[in-house]
Amino acid sequence: MTVRERDSHNNQDSNDSVNTNLEAQDPQPQAEFKEGGYGWVVIFGVFILNAHTWGLNSSFAVFLAYYLRSGSFGASQLGYAFVGGLSISIALLVSPLATTLVGWKRCGTRLTIFLGAIFETIGFISSSFASQLWHLILSQGVSFGLGMGLCFVASAAVPPQWFVKRRSFANAIAASGSGFGGLCYSLATNAMIANIGLPWAFRVIAIICFVVNTIASYLIRDRNHAIGSVHMAFNWKLFKRPAFLLFQAWMVLSILGYVILVFSIVDYCQTVGLTASQASLVGALFNCELYADIID
Repeated sequence: MTVRERDSHNNQDSNDSVNTNLEAQDPQPQAEFKEGGYGWVVIFGVFILNAHTWGLNSSFAVFLAYYLRSGSFGASQLGYAFVGGLSISIALLVSPLATTLVGWKRCGTRLTIFLGAIFETIGFISSSFASQLWHLILSQGVSFGLGMGLCFVASAAVPPQWFVKRRSFANAIAASGSGFGGLCYSLATNAMIANIGLPWAFRVIAIICFVVNTIASYLIRDRNHAIGSVHMAFNWKLFKRPAFLLFQAWMVLSILGYVILVFSIVDYCQTVGLTASQASLVGALFNCELYADIID
C-alpha cells in the first residue's frame, strides 16, 4: 500500500468514526405524525360527549314547556327561563377553570371531563328531588352548567390535534354530536315525562349521562405533550384587539338568538295548538337541522 493510499484509508476511517459519533449524539428525527388511527376513536368520544352535554342542554326546551304548562314549582315564566339561560352562561364562564385543570399535571383532559360528568349527574339527580325554583337553579342551572362547561372546554381542542388534512371533516363529525343528542333527547325526554314522570325522567337521564360521559372521558386522549400545548386561563391582552372584540360581539348576538329559539320552540308549538309529542318532534328536527349545516 502506498503512502497516499494509506493516508486516504486513514482519513476515511476518521470520517466514519466522526459520522458514527454524530449519529450517536443526534438520533434520527421521529417519523412525521400520521393522522387517523386512534384519532377516529377520539372523534367518536367527542361526538358522544357533545351529544350528552349540548344535546342534553337542548332538551331543556321540553322541560321548560312542561314547567310552563304544569306550574310544578310555582314560579314565573321568567324564573323558569332563567334556569336554561343560566346553564349555558355557567358552561361558558367556567372556561378559565377548565383550561387550568386541563393544563394541571395532576388533572389533565380525561379527569377534567370525568369531573364534568360527575357535576352533570349531580345536577340531574338533584333536579329529580327539586320542589322549588331555587332548587332547579342550583341543580339544572349551576351544577349541570358547570359539568357541561368542564366537558366541553376540555374536549373541544382535542380533535384538531389528531388531524391535519381531514381536520375540518373530523371537527364536523365531533360537533354534529350536539345535534344528534338534541334530536334524541328532545323526543326521549317528552316520552319519559309522559310515561314515568318528571323525577324519574331526570334520574334516567342522569344514569345515561354518567355512563356515556365516563366512557367518553376514557376514550378521549389528547396530544398536548407531543405538540407542546400551552394552556392560559385568561389573556387580558386580547381585549386590546378590535378584531377580537368584534368577534366576541358577534358570538354574543348569535348565541343570544340561538338560546331564545332552541329553548322556546317547543312551548311555542304547544301554544299554537300542537300536542306535546308533536312539539317535541319539532324541537328534535330543529336541533337536527341546526347542526346538519356543520357537516355540510
